[in-house]
Formats: sequence, C-alpha cells, structure tokens
Amino acid sequence: MTSTCVECGNSVSNLYTQYSKDNIRLTTCDRCNKFADKYIEHDFIIIFIDMLLHKPQVYRHLLFNRITEQDGVEPHVFRFAILLVLFEVYIKWFRLERYYTSHDATFIQQPLHYQYLYILALCIFEFVVFHCSINMAVRWYLRNQTKKIRYNYVSMALVISSFGKMLLILMVIWDYKQLEYSWLVSIIVLASNTEALSVYMSIPYFQTLLIVSFGIICRTCAQFLFLFLTYFNDHPESLSSYIAKPKWINV
Repeated sequence: MTSTCVECGNSVSNLYTQYSKDNIRLTTCDRCNKFADKYIEHDFIIIFIDMLLHKPQVYRHLLFNRITEQDGVEPHVFRFAILLVLFEVYIKWFRLERYYTSHDATFIQQPLHYQYLYILALCIFEFVVFHCSINMAVRWYLRNQTKKIRYNYVSMALVISSFGKMLLILMVIWDYKQLEYSWLVSIIVLASNTEALSVYMSIPYFQTLLIVSFGIICRTCAQFLFLFLTYFNDHPESLSSYIAKPKWINV
C-alpha cells in the first residue's frame, strides 16, 4: 500500500526504513526532496499545534498515512465523533440554562433525563444532516470528474478537523460570562474543516468553503426544523423568543 508525502502530496512506497527497534530512517520524497512524513517522529502536541495552525501537511499525515485504507470509519475517529456529539449536548445544555430559561421555563422544568435525551437527539440529527449534506455537495461538485473520492474519508476529515469545538470547554471551566464570543471558535472550526477537505479532495479553498458553508446552512435548517416539529408546535409562544435570542442552540 502506497503512502503520501505530506509536503507535496506525491505517492511514496514507504514512509521510513527501520534498521532496528530504535533506529529508523525517514524516507525522502523524490519530488520535493523533503521527508515524506516528518510527523512520524513528532509527538501529539506538535501535531495538535499544527492542526491549530491549519497546516495542510498535518492533515495529509492524518488522512493518508495515519488512517489505513478502509470502507468504514476508523475506530478512533468514530469514538471522537461520539465525543463531539456528547460535547455539543453539554454545551447546548449549558447555554440553555444560561440564556433561555428567562424567556421560556417550560423546557427546563422537564425531568433531567428528558432534557438530555431531547438535546442528544437534536445533536445527532444535526450531525447526520451536516455530514450527509456535505457528502451530497461533494458528489455534485465532482459529478463530471473521474476523481475517486471515498465519502467515508470526507466524513472522517470533517470529524478530525472539528477538534476546535473542544476549545469551548475552556469558557465553561473558567465560567466565561460572554459565551456568545464562541463564534470565534466556530470560525476556527470552519477554517479547519475547509483546510481538511481541500487537502483530501485536492480542490481550491474557495470551492471547499462553499461546500462546508452549504453543510452549515443545512445543519441550521435541520436544527430549526427539529425544534419546530418537536417543540414549537406545542409551545408556539416560544418561537419568538428563540428567534430573538437563539444563543443557546447555535454551536
């Protein structure tokens, strides 16, 4: 199985040669004359910092060299996706108590298990719609091209590059009073999603940004549709409050 040079994207036969247990030599790419994958010798902290800096090399390492070729979702990525969904449940719940209870106390008076399952269902629905809509947009964009794209890798790229959402926990831990400024974190996630998809599909940033933006619009519409069908129908008086102050629901 061929690997990929993280610097230029060229295919290489192997990433390193191991001479003994503690003695390996990184392979040099024939095209760019740089190490094919320098991240093999780097710690996770360096990888995480380069992800924050949106370096394309780190996403080539993760998507092409770290994840073995498969038809499904890599187990570690799948577990991280579950963690992201559960984290969004916590953030939405936190915002609900902070921003929304003064406008509508009906929901917050429900049993805790009902609140949790309701927000969990909302987050899962958003997650599925976001990934399905982006995969549909990718399929439409590549409809006249012969480029082979694995759509499970599109979803894995989105999951991996959504690591920035975890930064919101810092605002909760420090009891940051202006959580609405978390839109800055959303911009980081948008930029990293765009970088990861652009690296995997080898298309320009602008087209990738349009694809990711389409997914965000679909996710927002799915969010409102879910609330309208499951909550606003029974509590129409809450609709105006949601439209006026939707901070708790938008992550």
